[in-house]
Amino acid sequence: MTSDLFIETPRLILRTVTPADVEAVASCWELENPPVSLEVAEQKIAWMQSNHAGNRPGKIIHLCLAILFKETGEFIGWCGLDHRKETDADPALFYLLKAKYWGKGLATEAAAALLDFAFGPLELASLHAGAAPENLASKRVMEKLGMQHLGLDEEGGYAFTITRDEFLNSRK
Repeated sequence: MTSDLFIETPRLILRTVTPADVEAVASCWELENPPVSLEVAEQKIAWMQSNHAGNRPGKIIHLCLAILFKETGEFIGWCGLDHRKETDADPALFYLLKAKYWGKGLATEAAAALLDFAFGPLELASLHAGAAPENLASKRVMEKLGMQHLGLDEEGGYAFTITRDEFLNSRK
């Protein structure tokens, strides 16, 4: 279901990571840390592809997509859904961008496209997301998406949720 995804927005392309992306993955695997080796990047790509193979409508294990800036084709970050933690009632939405792309509405654009996919073809019932207490920009992204603020999570960060019906009603 999610092996070869390509989602286009006005300024971005969200797509499946492939072995051809090994250098970009190595440089961006952990945006806040130094690059990883090409060997580690190859392992991460294989891990992502293995997770994608297990995704089905109504059931996500892990979905990680590259975010490309259309204007330049640059690999600028990641977004996806993660439901590897069995104690979570629903998948977690995540997004990470290189710092030079912050403050331009790109995280909101990527996350909105991902919600369209999650509540459309993936047929998910609900999602949750969170942000560290100092990450007010990410909190604003979740608010712009129409997510409901639940308060603080167990780590003191912001906790949000949204159901399929809430998302679809916010699009009317």
